[in-house]
Amino acid sequence: NYFIRQLPNAGRVVEPLTDFHKDEVRDIGRDLGLPADLVERQPFPGPGLAIRILCAEEPYIEKDYSETQVIAKVIVDFHNKLLKNHALINRVIGSITEAEEKELKRISSIDKVQATVLPLRSVGVQGDKRTYSYVVGFSCSSEPNWNDLIFLAKLIPRILHNINCVCYVFGGPVQYEITDITHTTLNEYVLEQLREADAIGNEIIIQAGVHRVISQMPIVLIPMYFDRDPTNRTPSCCRSIVLRQFLTNDFMTGVPVIPGSLQLPTQFSITLFTKYQN
Repeated sequence: NYFIRQLPNAGRVVEPLTDFHKDEVRDIGRDLGLPADLVERQPFPGPGLAIRILCAEEPYIEKDYSETQVIAKVIVDFHNKLLKNHALINRVIGSITEAEEKELKRISSIDKVQATVLPLRSVGVQGDKRTYSYVVGFSCSSEPNWNDLIFLAKLIPRILHNINCVCYVFGGPVQYEITDITHTTLNEYVLEQLREADAIGNEIIIQAGVHRVISQMPIVLIPMYFDRDPTNRTPSCCRSIVLRQFLTNDFMTGVPVIPGSLQLPTQFSITLFTKYQN
């Protein structure tokens, strides 16, 4: 690593596009007449291959994990937990406004959303600093209301500061809490898994005609095996794919692409899920 860091100082690294932003690099590619499938490919230029593989030898479960799991479930089932006067309900009420409480009651009374805290750390930005915190995965038994999920996704990290990322888990409700992970290190087999996932993702977004709509779609490999029976004594051996689709004008700030929106039809996400599952 030290040697690699010294290469730019020694003038051994050529970076002709280092002064350009990502959108400008794409403009240069178009001006040069490069093929659209090259200029519009994902990820672009995007985080490199290795950094999109979350490596882990054991699950990330700190002393706050169990309580975080419980509060996350209280939030998505707020209406019922309020009626039962759950012991931790005030942790939620004390962190939200009256308007947010009203909206949370509405959502949790009609949407059957499950929340599962994943035992891994995600990189995120909270406030003005970078954090490494838990991830929450939403899941449903039917087609979710994506706008309601966006509301919950924004609310949860404000209530639980040790969560910095929220995702949606396709494939039905997550039945079991995840207590272990798939041992993952950087090796050729794992790298090839992500290369294949990249290829599938690029093929589908081009066929669907959304490759020019989605600004960037980094595909991340995580050491997570959903709905693995916890009584199974054999080691976890599967990994999952995360699609991080977002829209941006300057590649510095942006918003997530919401499935079911004009930018991303729900069928596209289902196609991706089915393709990766197979």
